[in-house]
Amino acid sequence: MKISVVIPCFRSEATLREAVVSASEAHEVLVVDDASPGGCADLVASWNWPNVRAIRHAENLGLGAARNTGVAAATGDWIAFLDADDSFERTWHEHLQSALNQYLDAQWIYHPVREWDGTRLLNLRQGDHPAHISDWVLKRPAVAPSACALRADVARSHPFDTARSLEGTEDLELWLRLWTEGVRPVRWTDEPFTRYRIGQGMSSELESHSTKIRLRWAQFVQRGWIPETVLLEAERELTRQKARSLHKAGRFVEAKKAYLAAGPSAKNMVLAAMAALKIRA
Repeated sequence: MKISVVIPCFRSEATLREAVVSASEAHEVLVVDDASPGGCADLVASWNWPNVRAIRHAENLGLGAARNTGVAAATGDWIAFLDADDSFERTWHEHLQSALNQYLDAQWIYHPVREWDGTRLLNLRQGDHPAHISDWVLKRPAVAPSACALRADVARSHPFDTARSLEGTEDLELWLRLWTEGVRPVRWTDEPFTRYRIGQGMSSELESHSTKIRLRWAQFVQRGWIPETVLLEAERELTRQKARSLHKAGRFVEAKKAYLAAGPSAKNMVLAAMAALKIRA
Protein backbone atom coordinates (compact mmCIF):
# COMPACT_ATOMS: atom_id res chain seq x y z
CA MET A 1 0.00 0.00 0.00
CA LYS A 2 1.34 3.42 -0.95
CA ILE A 3 0.73 6.08 1.70
CA SER A 4 0.68 9.79 0.85
CA VAL A 5 1.04 12.27 3.70
CA VAL A 6 -0.58 15.71 3.38
CA ILE A 7 0.89 18.49 5.52
CA PRO A 8 -0.79 21.93 5.34
CA CYS A 9 1.58 24.75 6.24
CA PHE A 10 0.83 28.30 7.34
CA ARG A 11 3.24 30.11 9.67
CA SER A 12 4.69 26.72 10.65
CA GLU A 13 8.16 26.97 9.13
CA ALA A 14 9.82 26.49 12.53
CA THR A 15 8.36 23.01 13.03
CA LEU A 16 7.85 21.92 9.41
CA ARG A 17 11.14 20.06 8.96
CA GLU A 18 10.50 17.89 12.01
CA ALA A 19 7.04 17.00 10.68
CA VAL A 20 8.32 16.19 7.19
CA VAL A 21 11.21 14.06 8.45
CA SER A 22 8.81 12.04 10.59
CA ALA A 23 6.69 11.25 7.51
CA SER A 24 9.54 10.70 5.06
CA GLU A 25 9.24 6.89 4.97
CA ALA A 26 5.89 7.27 3.21
CA HIS A 27 5.43 6.99 -0.55
CA GLU A 28 5.26 10.78 -0.77
CA VAL A 29 4.91 13.85 1.43
CA LEU A 30 2.87 16.76 0.06
CA VAL A 31 3.41 20.08 1.83
CA VAL A 32 0.71 22.59 0.94
CA ASP A 33 2.00 26.13 1.40
CA ASP A 34 -1.19 28.05 2.16
CA ALA A 35 0.41 31.39 1.18
CA SER A 36 2.50 31.34 4.34
CA PRO A 37 4.52 34.56 4.85
CA GLY A 38 7.59 32.49 5.76
CA GLY A 39 7.58 30.58 2.48
CA CYS A 40 6.99 26.92 3.34
CA ALA A 41 7.31 25.91 -0.32
CA ASP A 42 10.73 27.57 -0.71
CA LEU A 43 11.90 25.85 2.45
CA VAL A 44 10.81 22.44 1.16
CA ALA A 45 12.47 23.08 -2.20
CA SER A 46 15.76 23.90 -0.47
CA TRP A 47 15.85 20.43 1.09
CA ASN A 48 15.68 18.72 -2.31
CA TRP A 49 14.23 15.46 -0.96
CA PRO A 50 13.01 13.15 -3.74
CA ASN A 51 9.65 12.10 -2.30
CA VAL A 52 8.75 15.47 -0.75
CA ARG A 53 7.12 18.18 -2.82
CA ALA A 54 5.43 21.47 -2.11
CA ILE A 55 2.25 22.89 -3.60
CA ARG A 56 1.67 26.63 -3.39
CA HIS A 57 -1.56 28.48 -2.80
CA ALA A 58 -1.50 31.96 -4.31
CA GLU A 59 -3.66 33.17 -1.42
CA ASN A 60 -4.46 31.92 2.05
CA LEU A 61 -7.48 29.63 1.71
CA GLY A 62 -7.51 27.94 5.11
CA LEU A 63 -6.81 24.56 6.63
CA GLY A 64 -9.62 22.63 4.94
CA ALA A 65 -8.73 23.93 1.48
CA ALA A 66 -5.04 23.17 2.03
CA ARG A 67 -5.80 19.57 2.96
CA ASN A 68 -8.09 19.25 -0.07
CA THR A 69 -5.34 20.52 -2.36
CA GLY A 70 -2.97 17.88 -0.99
CA VAL A 71 -5.57 15.14 -1.41
CA ALA A 72 -6.18 16.13 -5.05
CA ALA A 73 -2.45 15.90 -5.83
CA ALA A 74 -1.76 12.67 -3.93
CA THR A 75 -0.89 9.48 -5.81
CA GLY A 76 -0.99 7.01 -2.94
CA ASP A 77 -3.60 4.37 -2.12
CA TRP A 78 -4.12 5.94 1.31
CA ILE A 79 -3.85 9.53 2.49
CA ALA A 80 -2.64 10.35 5.97
CA PHE A 81 -2.87 13.85 7.40
CA LEU A 82 -0.28 15.56 9.58
CA ASP A 83 -0.32 19.12 10.88
CA ALA A 84 2.96 20.97 10.43
CA ASP A 85 3.51 21.35 14.17
CA ASP A 86 2.97 17.64 14.92
CA SER A 87 5.08 14.61 14.05
CA PHE A 88 4.88 10.85 13.64
CA GLU A 89 6.85 8.41 15.74
CA ARG A 90 9.78 6.71 14.03
CA THR A 91 8.02 3.37 13.44
CA TRP A 92 4.68 4.89 12.37
CA HIS A 93 4.96 3.97 8.69
CA GLU A 94 5.86 0.30 9.09
CA HIS A 95 3.15 -0.27 11.70
CA LEU A 96 0.55 1.50 9.58
CA GLN A 97 1.52 -0.62 6.58
CA SER A 98 0.98 -3.76 8.65
CA ALA A 99 -2.42 -2.48 9.80
CA LEU A 100 -3.55 -1.74 6.24
CA ASN A 101 -2.63 -5.28 5.23
CA GLN A 102 -4.68 -6.56 8.16
CA TYR A 103 -7.77 -4.35 7.78
CA LEU A 104 -8.31 -4.83 4.05
CA ASP A 105 -11.92 -3.60 4.14
CA ALA A 106 -11.15 -0.43 6.09
CA GLN A 107 -11.75 2.97 4.54
CA TRP A 108 -10.80 5.16 7.50
CA ILE A 109 -8.34 4.32 10.27
CA TYR A 110 -6.90 6.16 13.24
CA HIS A 111 -4.76 5.82 16.37
CA PRO A 112 -4.32 7.82 19.62
CA VAL A 113 -1.91 10.71 20.07
CA ARG A 114 0.65 11.62 22.70
CA GLU A 115 0.76 15.23 23.82
CA TRP A 116 4.16 16.89 23.77
CA ASP A 117 5.60 20.35 24.16
CA GLY A 118 8.34 20.00 21.57
CA THR A 119 10.72 18.54 24.12
CA ARG A 120 8.87 16.29 26.53
CA LEU A 121 6.31 13.60 25.87
CA LEU A 122 3.27 14.22 28.05
CA ASN A 123 -0.22 12.73 28.39
CA LEU A 124 -1.70 10.01 26.21
CA ARG A 125 -4.95 11.01 24.50
CA GLN A 126 -6.96 7.85 23.88
CA GLY A 127 -10.38 9.39 23.28
CA ASP A 128 -13.63 7.42 23.19
CA HIS A 129 -14.20 5.24 20.15
CA PRO A 130 -17.68 6.22 18.89
CA ALA A 131 -20.48 3.68 18.88
CA HIS A 132 -23.23 6.14 17.91
CA ILE A 133 -23.14 9.37 15.92
CA SER A 134 -23.97 11.44 19.02
CA ASP A 135 -20.76 10.16 20.64
CA TRP A 136 -18.86 12.59 18.42
CA VAL A 137 -20.26 15.46 20.51
CA LEU A 138 -20.89 13.70 23.83
CA LYS A 139 -17.55 12.01 24.46
CA ARG A 140 -13.83 12.71 24.30
CA PRO A 141 -12.71 13.22 20.70
CA ALA A 142 -11.34 9.96 19.34
CA VAL A 143 -9.94 11.00 15.96
CA ALA A 144 -7.32 13.71 15.46
CA PRO A 145 -6.44 14.72 11.89
CA SER A 146 -2.73 14.11 12.57
CA ALA A 147 -3.49 10.54 13.58
CA CYS A 148 -5.84 9.32 10.88
CA ALA A 149 -5.78 8.15 7.28
CA LEU A 150 -8.45 7.79 4.62
CA ARG A 151 -8.47 5.52 1.62
CA ALA A 152 -7.65 7.79 -1.31
CA ASP A 153 -10.97 7.40 -3.13
CA VAL A 154 -12.87 8.17 0.08
CA ALA A 155 -10.73 11.24 0.76
CA ARG A 156 -11.30 12.58 -2.76
CA SER A 157 -15.05 12.09 -2.64
CA HIS A 158 -15.33 13.59 0.86
CA PRO A 159 -13.39 16.88 0.93
CA PHE A 160 -12.97 18.95 4.06
CA ASP A 161 -15.36 21.86 4.51
CA THR A 162 -13.69 25.15 3.58
CA ALA A 163 -15.87 27.65 5.49
CA ARG A 164 -13.37 30.08 7.03
CA SER A 165 -15.78 31.14 9.76
CA LEU A 166 -15.67 27.58 11.15
CA GLU A 167 -12.02 26.86 10.48
CA GLY A 168 -10.58 24.38 12.94
CA THR A 169 -13.79 22.32 13.10
CA GLU A 170 -13.72 21.00 9.52
CA ASP A 171 -12.40 17.67 10.79
CA LEU A 172 -15.40 17.15 13.10
CA GLU A 173 -17.76 17.99 10.25
CA LEU A 174 -16.05 15.43 8.01
CA TRP A 175 -16.11 12.71 10.66
CA LEU A 176 -19.88 13.08 11.09
CA ARG A 177 -20.45 13.30 7.34
CA LEU A 178 -18.53 10.07 6.82
CA TRP A 179 -20.53 8.42 9.60
CA THR A 180 -23.88 9.42 8.06
CA GLU A 181 -22.76 7.80 4.81
CA GLY A 182 -21.92 4.53 6.53
CA VAL A 183 -18.13 4.93 6.73
CA ARG A 184 -16.87 3.86 10.15
CA PRO A 185 -13.42 4.53 11.63
CA VAL A 186 -11.17 1.62 12.57
CA ARG A 187 -8.94 2.13 15.57
CA TRP A 188 -6.01 0.03 14.43
CA THR A 189 -3.89 0.34 17.56
CA ASP A 190 -3.86 1.79 21.07
CA GLU A 191 -0.27 2.95 20.58
CA PRO A 192 0.18 6.72 20.13
CA PHE A 193 2.12 6.99 16.87
CA THR A 194 1.60 10.77 16.66
CA ARG A 195 3.12 13.49 18.79
CA TYR A 196 0.49 16.23 19.14
CA ARG A 197 2.07 19.54 20.03
CA ILE A 198 0.27 21.51 22.73
CA GLY A 199 0.57 25.16 23.68
CA GLN A 200 -0.03 26.60 20.23
CA GLY A 201 -2.54 26.49 17.41
CA MET A 202 -5.99 25.15 18.29
CA SER A 203 -5.01 24.10 21.81
CA SER A 204 -4.22 27.74 22.71
CA GLU A 205 -7.39 29.30 21.23
CA LEU A 206 -9.94 27.74 23.53
CA GLU A 207 -12.66 30.38 23.55
CA SER A 208 -12.92 30.93 19.81
CA HIS A 209 -12.66 27.22 19.12
CA SER A 210 -15.45 26.44 21.59
CA THR A 211 -17.69 28.98 19.86
CA LYS A 212 -17.02 27.35 16.49
CA ILE A 213 -17.80 23.92 17.93
CA ARG A 214 -21.19 25.16 19.11
CA LEU A 215 -21.92 26.56 15.65
CA ARG A 216 -21.05 23.17 14.17
CA TRP A 217 -23.45 21.49 16.59
CA ALA A 218 -26.25 23.77 15.39
CA GLN A 219 -25.36 22.78 11.84
CA PHE A 220 -25.48 19.08 12.76
CA VAL A 221 -28.90 19.50 14.36
CA GLN A 222 -30.18 21.36 11.30
CA ARG A 223 -28.95 18.56 9.05
CA GLY A 224 -30.64 15.96 11.22
CA TRP A 225 -27.39 14.29 12.18
CA ILE A 226 -27.81 14.66 15.95
CA PRO A 227 -30.90 15.42 18.06
CA GLU A 228 -31.10 18.80 19.73
CA THR A 229 -31.75 17.04 23.04
CA VAL A 230 -28.08 16.01 23.34
CA LEU A 231 -26.74 19.57 23.27
CA LEU A 232 -27.01 20.22 27.01
CA GLU A 233 -24.90 17.18 27.80
CA ALA A 234 -22.57 18.05 24.93
CA GLU A 235 -22.07 21.52 26.41
CA ARG A 236 -21.00 19.96 29.73
CA GLU A 237 -18.48 17.76 27.94
CA LEU A 238 -17.12 20.71 25.94
CA THR A 239 -16.70 22.68 29.17
CA ARG A 240 -14.94 19.72 30.79
CA GLN A 241 -12.54 19.48 27.85
CA LYS A 242 -11.88 23.20 28.10
CA ALA A 243 -11.16 22.78 31.82
CA ARG A 244 -8.66 20.00 31.06
CA SER A 245 -6.83 22.19 28.56
CA LEU A 246 -6.70 25.10 31.00
CA HIS A 247 -5.50 22.76 33.75
CA LYS A 248 -2.69 21.37 31.61
CA ALA A 249 -1.67 24.91 30.71
CA GLY A 250 -1.37 25.84 34.38
CA ARG A 251 -4.30 28.27 34.25
CA PHE A 252 -5.61 26.91 37.53
CA VAL A 253 -8.21 29.53 38.48
CA GLU A 254 -9.89 29.30 35.08
CA ALA A 255 -9.65 25.51 35.13
CA LYS A 256 -11.37 25.26 38.53
CA LYS A 257 -14.21 27.49 37.33
CA ALA A 258 -14.66 25.42 34.17
CA TYR A 259 -14.66 22.10 36.07
CA LEU A 260 -17.43 23.37 38.35
CA ALA A 261 -19.39 24.66 35.36
CA ALA A 262 -19.10 21.24 33.68
CA GLY A 263 -21.33 19.62 36.29
CA PRO A 264 -21.16 18.09 39.78
CA SER A 265 -19.57 14.73 38.96
CA ALA A 266 -17.09 13.17 41.38
CA LYS A 267 -14.30 13.41 38.79
CA ASN A 268 -14.97 17.09 38.11
CA MET A 269 -14.96 17.84 41.83
CA VAL A 270 -11.61 16.08 42.33
CA LEU A 271 -10.07 17.87 39.37
CA ALA A 272 -11.46 21.22 40.55
CA ALA A 273 -9.84 20.60 43.95
CA MET A 274 -6.54 19.76 42.28
CA ALA A 275 -6.73 22.95 40.24
CA ALA A 276 -7.47 24.96 43.40
CA LEU A 277 -4.31 23.48 44.96
CA LYS A 278 -2.37 24.17 41.74
CA ILE A 279 -1.68 20.50 41.19
CA ARG A 280 -1.34 19.60 37.54
CA ALA A 281 -3.41 16.68 36.27
